[in-house]
Amino acid sequence: MLVLWECDGQTVNQIGAKLHLDSGTLTPLLKRLQAKELIKRERSQEDERVVQVFLTPSGKDLADEACTIPEQMAQCLNLEASEVALLRKIVGKLAG
Repeated sequence: MLVLWECDGQTVNQIGAKLHLDSGTLTPLLKRLQAKELIKRERSQEDERVVQVFLTPSGKDLADEACTIPEQMAQCLNLEASEVALLRKIVGKLAG
């Protein structure tokens, strides 16, 4: 959802590249999100092999609720802001 909140209407391949997931792993996740009516998947009119993913109004509304998650996680972990920043930096290096 974070990837789509950054830029709606991306292809499955674009989302997979950003998340480091292949389509075999990503497709079941997208199907679950579609079943919850958070996204819709559409075949491209230019190339039917390409599937684009769009947020539904419910999916867009969920972004507001998600904004509170980082703060809640930090409270649960009992970390200071500087420690959270360091953790993000380390995770970024691991993911990159």
